[in-house]
Amino acid sequence: MPHPLVDAGLLPLADLPYAEVLERKRRWVEEAFRRRNLPVEVRPTVPSPRPTGARARVKLRAGPGGKLGFFRPGTHDFVAVPLEDLVRPEVAEAAAGIEASGAARGELELRSDGTRVVVAAERAFAGPPDLAVNGRAVRGDPTLRIDGLRVSPGSFYQVNLELNRALVARVDELLVALAPAALLDLYGGVGNLSVAAARRGVPTTLVESSPDSAADARKNLAGTGAKVVKGDAARVRAGDHMADVVLLDPPRAGAQGVLAELALARPRAFVYVSCDPVSLARDVASVQGYAVTHAEPWDMFPGAEHVETLVVLSRVDRRRGV
Repeated sequence: MPHPLVDAGLLPLADLPYAEVLERKRRWVEEAFRRRNLPVEVRPTVPSPRPTGARARVKLRAGPGGKLGFFRPGTHDFVAVPLEDLVRPEVAEAAAGIEASGAARGELELRSDGTRVVVAAERAFAGPPDLAVNGRAVRGDPTLRIDGLRVSPGSFYQVNLELNRALVARVDELLVALAPAALLDLYGGVGNLSVAAARRGVPTTLVESSPDSAADARKNLAGTGAKVVKGDAARVRAGDHMADVVLLDPPRAGAQGVLAELALARPRAFVYVSCDPVSLARDVASVQGYAVTHAEPWDMFPGAEHVETLVVLSRVDRRRGV
């Protein structure tokens, strides 16, 4: 009998052995590059420290009697399923408390920093001590502090806290090796991937379109000398910001056109974090004069048909052929 989260379409891979899931995700990335005729060696998928119950935030919908659940993907069929294998223990506990009260209405998101759980909802309801409605605090303090970063209720952060911490360290390891004279962080959010470099004194410019995330980034990068620009990263043009290394972490649609545009300025490298192998491969294929020197999947979403991928694109020295 399938796992309830598999049956509901929420974690379609949850019934498979975890090693098989990791290899399947590596092959997805490999296949995406192959379809674009890109000869890329894809490293093994980095596993989640929590193969189950990993998510630190989850969007739920209040059903009949305040029962919490989801719409089955592609439908408006409400399903209520056990959350223990989907979210972190503190999130499951908070959801159970809200459900027992029967007070929730509409859609709400439970957000955890690993200890404290806050609620972001589309309408106010009794119960949660830390509640935001439409991104604004109405009770308590719904702003989180995640690994020292301020994250407002309207700001994005990665669902898998432990794996994100490891990914941030890996990205910074690559940045240390690249030793940028200046770093451009596009789709930079609250500063998740670039804050360590900025604190080391690397001249950093972060571009983010979300007002809440940009405001958080300004606070998180305060005192580093970094510049935070509230704007659409897709509209950045070659020469707008001086940088020899470009860091990107776009949404699922990718950064179509951005890599090709910025490549006109010939930065030494792009460090690209993607949550969709198809849009990633499309973007990489659009760039001339660069080669993938590192491709590594990360299982940010255990049990789901999604994979995070970290890629480094290095400028080709035509005189040496490398």
